[in-house]
Amino acid sequence: MSDIDEDGHPPQALPIGTHVAGEKPQDGLQYLSIVHSEAAHIPDVMSVDRSMFNLSSDIPQSRDQSNKLAFPPALINEQVHRFSKLRQYCSRMQKLHPSKLQGEELELTISKKTFDEQPYLSLILSLSQVSVFELLDYVQEICLSPEEKSRIPRSVSSWIFSLLCVIDKPVPMDYMAIIRAVGRRCAVLSSDLLTSLDPENLNNSSNEPHFQYLVLFILVCHYFQQLDLLDEFGLSSSS
Repeated sequence: MSDIDEDGHPPQALPIGTHVAGEKPQDGLQYLSIVHSEAAHIPDVMSVDRSMFNLSSDIPQSRDQSNKLAFPPALINEQVHRFSKLRQYCSRMQKLHPSKLQGEELELTISKKTFDEQPYLSLILSLSQVSVFELLDYVQEICLSPEEKSRIPRSVSSWIFSLLCVIDKPVPMDYMAIIRAVGRRCAVLSSDLLTSLDPENLNNSSNEPHFQYLVLFILVCHYFQQLDLLDEFGLSSSS
């Protein structure tokens, strides 16, 4: 016995009742008749809107996004390269002289006066990760607060840079939140430079305090890979 009838259709596995169009089905067989009728009108091949599978990176950028300012690639590469070299140097120092550094961490009574002087390398290298982030958290919460904006010592940026140099990677999420907070504070302090990012203007400002905070913001975004912070300040992450 053939599984295909004269019209090329397989035999019905279940009986199908008759149903009058426009009326509610009275039983299961009539409901099955509706389903069978609707299925007969579904094409064998269907096209799917592929846009539902697009990744965010596949979506064309809006005109506003393409017009955003971006840091000059040369500036990013230079600062990230220098920072990476300094981190390697600090790591080697910690490994070569562990006996000299071990146990030398000071009991710091953290206050604004702590950051009035430049940090000592021996102190920075002896800090535990807990102490490093306690200092960073204090800096972003107190020293870089809007109330202190006009009274921030120039040495504060040196402290931030030095502390970032001895952060172990990968960075735990709660510690990364502190780094991000520092990055936001630095972006605000360098807001005058963020409005243009003209290479000549940046070069002329390289000795100014707000340029140092701009560099710190670059490092937080590009070395510690917090690129979404760029968008928060109207900048593009593409070079």
